[in-house]
Amino acid sequence: MAKSDLMDRVTTDLSRGHTYPAIQRMHSLVATHPTDLDLRRRLAAIYRATGNGVEAGRWSYLDDTAEPDELAAFETSFPPHRRLEALRWPVGVPAPTDVSRERLAPLLALATAAKAPVPMAPRGSGRLQTAAAVTTLGALAGLAVIGVRTVAEWIF
Repeated sequence: MAKSDLMDRVTTDLSRGHTYPAIQRMHSLVATHPTDLDLRRRLAAIYRATGNGVEAGRWSYLDDTAEPDELAAFETSFPPHRRLEALRWPVGVPAPTDVSRERLAPLLALATAAKAPVPMAPRGSGRLQTAAAVTTLGALAGLAVIGVRTVAEWIF
């Protein structure tokens, strides 16, 4: 469905007081157009109208008109290493405004730092996991045999 058609439906939903479908439609639009700050601003406005400061802050985070208390609510609810994921901003796509660049820069730096190599598990822990897996598979095989036998006795 075209962006303008969905926006018309959002307007209709809101005029009827149906905020949930309007929010769902806006989320689908933002997912399709993640760099459109106007869509993010509109989604934030719906959340603001419903009193959800965390989500209003989340979707207005990259906008220069974001309310400071909503930004604080978003930052309190999402730790720094989870904010970029919560914003759903595509990594590698430049931010369109100075404010969005300033707010995305530290989040992108954290995301890059988080991609550091993961330490290896200590030796020997794999053996224990393998033994547990073999035991579990053996028990499941035994239960499968009992189940097949029970069904066969029931049928015949």
